[in-house]
Amino acid sequence: PAGITLIGMAWQDRALARFGRQWQALRGLPLGATGQPLPPMGLPAADPELLRVAVVGAHLTGMPLNHQLTSRRAVLVEKTRTAADYRLYALANTTPPKPGLVKSDSGAPIEVELWDIPLAAFGAFVAEIPAPLGIGTLTLHDGRQVKGFICEPRGLEGARDITAFGGWRAYLASLNATPR
Repeated sequence: PAGITLIGMAWQDRALARFGRQWQALRGLPLGATGQPLPPMGLPAADPELLRVAVVGAHLTGMPLNHQLTSRRAVLVEKTRTAADYRLYALANTTPPKPGLVKSDSGAPIEVELWDIPLAAFGAFVAEIPAPLGIGTLTLHDGRQVKGFICEPRGLEGARDITAFGGWRAYLASLNATPR
């Protein structure tokens, strides 16, 4: 017999449980000592006390504004991509630097992180989002719809289209790789 132990920070229980289910399913392991196949995972029931939010830039893990999520006990659920009809822009004159995500007739999948934030903390979180950014409904590559960061068209003045990078991290990495 063997097993694994998953350890995480406070309020990471759901993410750890999801990881454990995925780990077991990917390895095709049976249901304990029974030898029976693991039942299909299915989707976990939505928690009515949480709201799933897609972040695309300065709120990503390790980025300058991530603390606005973690200080409100938000939990990282997964890394995924939008549907292929979004464009990503590096906005001009923002501190810290921020991207703007815009729905478009032509675009590409953009990397995002999904976070579950307590509903009781969502209003205070949104109040910290400066214009031209806001929260709208995003479509993910698998068809799910979640709340997430969007950008008003006026925010694109002087912005650089960075859609080809596929995400904010890749764009930032390209800046660090470019000799100045």
